[in-house]
Amino acid sequence: METVGLKTELLKCDLCVVGGGIAGISAAITAARSGIKVVLIHERPVFGGNASGEIRMWICGVKNYEYRETGLNEEINLENFYYNPTKNYNLWNALLYNKVKSEKNIISLLNCTCFDAETVDNKIKSVRAYQMTTQKFFSVEAKYYADCSGDSILAPLTGAEFMYGREGKDEFNEPMQSHSDSDKKTMGNSCLLQARKTDRPVKFIAPEWAEKVSVEKLKSKGLNLFSTSENFWYIELGGLFDVIGEAENINYKLIALCLGVWDTIKNSGEFDADYFDLDFLGFLGAKRESRRMLGDYVLTANDVLSAKIFDDTVAYGGWPLDDHDPAGFYAENSNYTIAVKKPYGIPYRCLYSKNIDNLFFAGRNISATHMATSSARVMGTCGIIGQAVGIAASVAAKYNCSPKCVGDHIEEVQQLLLINDCFLPDIKRSVSDLCLSARLIGGNDSLRNGEDRSFGSQEVFSVENGKEIKYVLSSSAMVSGVKIVFDSDLTRSTYDMDFIEKIYSMRCNILDDSPVMHMPATLAKTFELTIVGENGKIKNILFKENKKRNILFPLGVAVKEISLKIIDNWGDTNKTNIFTFELY
Repeated sequence: METVGLKTELLKCDLCVVGGGIAGISAAITAARSGIKVVLIHERPVFGGNASGEIRMWICGVKNYEYRETGLNEEINLENFYYNPTKNYNLWNALLYNKVKSEKNIISLLNCTCFDAETVDNKIKSVRAYQMTTQKFFSVEAKYYADCSGDSILAPLTGAEFMYGREGKDEFNEPMQSHSDSDKKTMGNSCLLQARKTDRPVKFIAPEWAEKVSVEKLKSKGLNLFSTSENFWYIELGGLFDVIGEAENINYKLIALCLGVWDTIKNSGEFDADYFDLDFLGFLGAKRESRRMLGDYVLTANDVLSAKIFDDTVAYGGWPLDDHDPAGFYAENSNYTIAVKKPYGIPYRCLYSKNIDNLFFAGRNISATHMATSSARVMGTCGIIGQAVGIAASVAAKYNCSPKCVGDHIEEVQQLLLINDCFLPDIKRSVSDLCLSARLIGGNDSLRNGEDRSFGSQEVFSVENGKEIKYVLSSSAMVSGVKIVFDSDLTRSTYDMDFIEKIYSMRCNILDDSPVMHMPATLAKTFELTIVGENGKIKNILFKENKKRNILFPLGVAVKEISLKIIDNWGDTNKTNIFTFELY
């Protein structure tokens, strides 16, 4: 006879990440690559959160693309160009799925909802989750936890302090548009539409329950079906209500509004939409804001606007202050937007709990005011915050210390982030003495100056394909590895296609002339490393179909010489750009 009840499986790990959006997968992958064991709990069947095929918001970040987010963000972008040149959301889901599943140090639990936690003496002992596909409970015991759930589910479950709603004008002396007192209003949720241009007329009959939307209202939103960047973000509701507690009611209203918007587009005769079909309608609302965790520091709009850099900067932002009116689609006023002229730092103190001793957080729920969140909430920024948490968790495990005490090792955290290709404004990556003392042949010292990108008129080193760049050591020495940073054309300046297409990982509307994407022409495609050991033995390692900007190749052997030869690039030029070639 079968036992009555559902089974519970116990999992133990170093870091438990709750939430598999861009912040969560970035934290999990980075921690796993740093050598610690990770359990990743995600309540959806696909990874990516707001960027997933279920919701379909592209990944936004800094507006000045000289400062484009690199690290995992760029790694994923480049793989998407290679494997998914038509920007198909099914392939995008598969790419994110594989990024997580290919990490041997991650146990991922999809379709799994975290619903309970045990906290003793301000420390989380375990969390519980239910997986609907296997009808199984999981109990996860970890040294550290990271809430990357967006809605901060671990706040009510553990007693972690959090913030919600808009601060009053005098609380942080921030720029405001429409309110002076604190309230519980937030930015709203959106269900997104995608349109597809076809080769024949397509009819649309709206259901009776669709919201009625005027032509004038849609025209005031700047609707443009003939742009692949039209994602209908302005179909937004919920900021006047509890965006968590009323989520299902808000979703119903959003879906009715979406269908009403499409009805007006198709049947008013005002939008040249006869040949357009509704390709996608989101049934899961994309949230901009809900609970925000409280850390040892609260990032403010003044920090954002002054481009403040902190001693413990571990990430950065560059999206405008972009405060959406809580009334959303029906707001009388436009969104409140202030441009960010330079990237601002995000301090480590915003990424761990003020009162729960082993709790990190990453994503739109970091310790920030409502106004600062209006900039820091975008997924390009959330991704690099996730990487910072992943590195911080590995450092915490290394020293067996709390997230707060990781602050005593902040320079180590920063250097590890830089090594992993995470740019930090005004913080320079150190270069090993071994590399600096070696004789460099065929290159110049820009290859070992700790700078992994160029700005403005600063030139990148360009080497002829087939020509060697070589390090010769005065005597054989142990080399841990080689770091190479190629030029992936961060501003995508060499692309002969629409600006939006070359900048963002995915597109919105699908047109008959939507371009097929390609790898950056500047990026090395085939290259070879040659290692001469202390015994004179030569080893050649050939890298084909390279899809990475940042290469960290471990060695751990004694060598006399190491050389790099780029054979070709993804373009058709006989020279290839390279920022960094170093020994560590």
